Amino acid sequence: MRGKADWWRRVARVAAPIAVAAFTLAACDSLHESKDFERHRYSQIVEPRGDADADAIYFDVRFDANYPQDNAVAEEIRMEWLAAWLKQRNMCGNGFEIESQRPLDWTDYNPGQYDMRYVVKCKVVAAG
Repeated sequence: MRGKADWWRRVARVAAPIAVAAFTLAACDSLHESKDFERHRYSQIVEPRGDADADAIYFDVRFDANYPQDNAVAEEIRMEWLAAWLKQRNMCGNGFEIESQRPLDWTDYNPGQYDMRYVVKCKVVAAG
């Protein structure tokens, strides 16, 4: 009987890590289906450095085949990402507007290799 019990312990020592690894990989696989994963992969919020655009927020985005540049549906999704970023950071509680957008070029600090920068301004509600 002792030999059989030892055999099961050895199987359990091998099977348990395999089961944990399989569960972890399955959990990571489902992450790629989330909207947050796409938002983090293709966009970022940047607060300007120095005096440049002190009251602005930069929203940088990346284009690819799933989210092309001149596509209304992709642009709508990008605006959803922007709203989600602002909500997550508790910014622009009264709404926002896009002041301008321009392609990023080699003179911009752009380690994430984003393609386009939107200059975003928070809406201010007048007192009174």
